[in-house]
Order: sequence, then C-alpha cells, then structure tokens
Amino acid sequence: MGFENRVVVVTGAAGGVGRQVAKRWLDAGAKVVAVDRSASHLDVLGSHERLATSGADLLTASGAEEMIRFARSAFGAPDTLIHTVGGFRMGPVDAPETAADWDLMMALNAASNFHCYRAMLPSLRERNGGWLVGIASRTAVQPAAQMAAYSASKAALIALTQSMAAELRGEDIHVNVLLASTIDTPANREAMGEEAAKKWVTGDDIADATFYLCSDQAKSIHGATLEIYGKA
Repeated sequence: MGFENRVVVVTGAAGGVGRQVAKRWLDAGAKVVAVDRSASHLDVLGSHERLATSGADLLTASGAEEMIRFARSAFGAPDTLIHTVGGFRMGPVDAPETAADWDLMMALNAASNFHCYRAMLPSLRERNGGWLVGIASRTAVQPAAQMAAYSASKAALIALTQSMAAELRGEDIHVNVLLASTIDTPANREAMGEEAAKKWVTGDDIADATFYLCSDQAKSIHGATLEIYGKA
C-alpha cells in the first residue's frame, strides 16, 4: 500500500492508540496531522518533516473546524481522518453520577465524531473523495451490564457511520468504523492485569485495520463495522 500522497489527520494522538496510529502512518509515508486536546501532550511523537501537531477541543464544531484549518495550513486539504478520541465510564443506571456519565460518553464517543466528520467534508470534496474512520466497541453490539451510557454512545457512532456512508458513497467518500474489544493500554493492564492483556487488541492491530479501510483494497467498502476482537 502506498500512502505517500496522503494527508492524514489523527485525533486523540497523544493516547496509546492514537499515538501508535500516527506513528504507523508516518512510517507508511503519509503526511500526518496529530491532534489532541493539548498540543503539549503531543511531544511524545517527536518531530518529523511530515508531522504537524495541534491542540483542539473536538467536542465543539468550532474546535473541529479549527483543526481542519490547521491541517490545510500545514499540508493542504486532508483526505483521511482517523478519529481515536473516546472515553469510558461504567456503573449502574440509577447511580447518582450516571446522568453526567451519559452526557460525557455521548460527547466523547459520538458528538466528537459528528463534529470532526462534518468539518472534514469540504476537504474531502476538494480531494474528490477520502476516508473517515472511527473506533466503536464490541459493547455497541453486545452491551454489557452497567455499560448503558458507554454502549449507547458507541452504538450512536455506528448509526452515524452507516447514515453518512449511505449519504456520501456516491462522492467516493468512505465512512467506516472499527469495533474493538478490550484494547491493550497501560490503564487497562493496571485495572485487569498483565495476563489478561495477552488476549487484547493492540495499537498495531488498530493501525493495520485503518490501513486496510483507507486503501484501494477497500474501495467498495462503505458503512462497514470491522470487528477487531483479538482473542477475547
């Protein structure tokens, strides 16, 4: 797969998954715009002539639009967005904090995608097509107890993906989503143990899947939910 002419925006790029995705796309030859809430967190990516970093509040339409303006100023109109922003909360539906958790999960796991995808559309149309990839969760299709807010927010992302794919496929704009099981992160290892991590999905697994969905090999794929469950 050749990605030398691609301009790829990776959100949540200071996190474990986003950082790995950004590095892998750089290694593949793309120009990468790495974005996180604070630009200072992106120092972990180092420096590269094909890397530009920026802070942005992607829970707002204005923040998403500013992100795209920055990408344009750095490398021209982006043709690919890999949106790794997200969050996790769990607890009983009637717990005092669950109403606030619902709002937070919907903002992080669904609304942020909505704002970023809309902000990308003018650039994708300028490039005569492109790729939008989000990260949902296995719990969106197999909800578990005490995960109502999280599962519902990830299910909303699937619905957003499939609706936009139906709307935009005629313009050669590909909108797809990854369904991941537990992802191997330091926080998850601390919470669930090192032994359990052997079955989890890695950042490299996520990156490999984005390469596939954003390649000519997937030129006929629109609105897909690609399962990445590892051995879990």
